[in-house]
Amino acid sequence: MKKIYFLLFTLLFTAASSFAQVVINEIDVDTPGSDTAEFVELKAAPNTSLDGYIVVFFNGGNDSSYGAWSLDGKTTDANGFFILANTSLVSGSDIDLPPGGSGYIQNGADAIAIYQDDIANFPNGTAPTMTNLIDAIVYGTSDGDDAELLTGLGETVQYDEDLNGAKDTESLQLNAAGTAFNTKAVTFRDFNDAAVCALSLSSTSAVCDAFTPGTDTYTATVDFSGGGTASYTVTANSGTVDFSAGDPSTDATGTITVTGVAEGTDVMISVVDGALCDLSSTVTSPECLPSNTLPLYEGFDYTVGNDLGTEANWNNFSGSTNPIDVVSGSLSYTGLVASTGESVFLEGGAIDSELTFTPVTSGDVFASFIINVSDLSNITDTTDGGYVVILGDFDARLWIHPDTDPVGTTYDIALTNSSTGENFSTTKYNVGDDVLIVMSYNIQTGAINGWINPASTDFGGSAPTATLTDTDTSPSSIIDTFALRQDSTGETPAMIFDELRIGTSWADVTPSTLSLTNVNRNAFSVYPNPITSGIVNISSTNSEAISVQVFDVLGKQVKNETLTNNTLNVSNLKSGIYIVKISQNNATTTKKLVIK
Repeated sequence: MKKIYFLLFTLLFTAASSFAQVVINEIDVDTPGSDTAEFVELKAAPNTSLDGYIVVFFNGGNDSSYGAWSLDGKTTDANGFFILANTSLVSGSDIDLPPGGSGYIQNGADAIAIYQDDIANFPNGTAPTMTNLIDAIVYGTSDGDDAELLTGLGETVQYDEDLNGAKDTESLQLNAAGTAFNTKAVTFRDFNDAAVCALSLSSTSAVCDAFTPGTDTYTATVDFSGGGTASYTVTANSGTVDFSAGDPSTDATGTITVTGVAEGTDVMISVVDGALCDLSSTVTSPECLPSNTLPLYEGFDYTVGNDLGTEANWNNFSGSTNPIDVVSGSLSYTGLVASTGESVFLEGGAIDSELTFTPVTSGDVFASFIINVSDLSNITDTTDGGYVVILGDFDARLWIHPDTDPVGTTYDIALTNSSTGENFSTTKYNVGDDVLIVMSYNIQTGAINGWINPASTDFGGSAPTATLTDTDTSPSSIIDTFALRQDSTGETPAMIFDELRIGTSWADVTPSTLSLTNVNRNAFSVYPNPITSGIVNISSTNSEAISVQVFDVLGKQVKNETLTNNTLNVSNLKSGIYIVKISQNNATTTKKLVIK
């Protein structure tokens, strides 16, 4: 950058060579202690003669000069610089202000000017003039404007070295365009960094603080680098700025955080230093709709051959090869509602996938599903096999274990909190059979219960006596994930998995009629959202009629229509956040709609 910057100045001053242009490039008038590091840095083309130029210092106290210095016999150095400075900084042919002294340059409101004139015309006490004036700067350190100096030197701006509250460590520097001075960290006898804002903003994020049908708040963040280079002012047009993860005024890198932003409101985060840096980044509001609200049903109604981890609401969280695949067909169990989709295939040594749902912080979480173990032959761990299902953060694990050694065609099942299988079922299950499993976890007690092939007469009522039990001695305070695990090839059987239901009661996960929310909410599209035109488009992956109900945040129904052309007119609704319940056949989902 320095070479490019130097080239820019070289071209600038070469173009102006007919005027032998010399400019004030940087001044530092207020330095630590007794001002022993003050300087004025001039700039021209490299090795330019300064004969005929003088530098005059003006005192704002009486609006007249207090010193003038001839540059006869002086030249700029190989980089185009010439220095007038206190003794501690001078070298070579620099001018010492004054010889052997310090604290020469007034702190402001004052001025410094370059004239192409005879020094005899500027005895101390000379009023500022524009005659033969080449360049000038009127400056201060948090001082009021000096109108007489500004007018006398033809300037319109009085620059503040204390603009960022760092007058001892910052100077006034000419920008690359040569049009203004910026307050930045000192660049003595070096190319100014005033033309470059050292700070940069990068990636943003928005995370909901809660997931409710009403208006929630969210936390917005923006990453930064190049901090610690100036005093920055950070503002946001909504919410509260929090520097706990990083402050650009003091930290080189970090994250600016804005908390308590209202859902539906995009937040703009602005960062300025009063000089060159004037940055902003807009964070778009997330939709804080309860994600996969309970009870939910996952019938794996996806395209055969797809990677489960890429489908709506699923995520691959472990492993790198051989994902869980969507396969054709479905599993069934007598008395249980029939499948509405396909199924998925698991085997050993591959990727694990998880589903996140609305956090449960008290009571029980239930999950039911059907498995069909198709092959045990790869299993070499005949001690406890491996676990293929995880409820919560490894809070409850379902194990499949071949019950013979060598491995045959039957297996037993265990349900534990630990990382080893134990207390396996006494009943043996055959390869190729559809097996219904129900499991639960109690957040208060850590009680883990399991039921294998429960009687259909118990569906929809209260839970019968569990056939498998265990206890988590350190109960989790939250359950919000369900995962399918493909452990090593020596521990995991090949199996089909289908008909996942998650809820907070036995009845939720053992339905005799389809009454659960389909997890495949990406089957419906609602756009634009937010909406300003009065018309919202609602579509799905099939052509059957869509029923739409719209509720305000108080739960009052304000619309109830069956769409015929995939459009809903909401022009009569006031600005705000609404809940849209969309139904088609047995699939139902809810989404937030923001009307502006």
